[in-house]
Amino acid sequence: MVSQANLTAFTTACIALSGVSVLAGWYLIRVRHAVDAHRRTMLAATVFAAVFLVGYVTRWAMYGSKPFEGTGIWRTVYVGMLLPHVLLAIVLGPLVLRLLYLALKKRDFGAHRRLARITLPIWLYVAVSGWLIYYMLYGGMF
Repeated sequence: MVSQANLTAFTTACIALSGVSVLAGWYLIRVRHAVDAHRRTMLAATVFAAVFLVGYVTRWAMYGSKPFEGTGIWRTVYVGMLLPHVLLAIVLGPLVLRLLYLALKKRDFGAHRRLARITLPIWLYVAVSGWLIYYMLYGGMF
């Protein structure tokens, strides 16, 4: 059986790799205009995010949630980061599915571009805040 620590580290690595892949995909399309490389990179970002989600749900089902041990201002910082993280992560799924649909069906790249401009900062916030939340829970900060 996989330990909680290993599964947590693995899922956090997946969401970090997803965020790095999103940045690479943005660079490839906006700076290099490399459509095929952008497509592959964004599909990789989506796979990393999907693996994260499966691993996260598995870890939650097996081990439950870890309570935050910090107090005072750190608890406020943690909750202030966690709430938008969760809400934006919920919103992110349908946005990414719509982006994939528009891109893979080669329909309305204008709509894909407009939606991507909204989705990119949300995806990056979710990835970065996910890593920070992991650090606050498991990084020995408290």
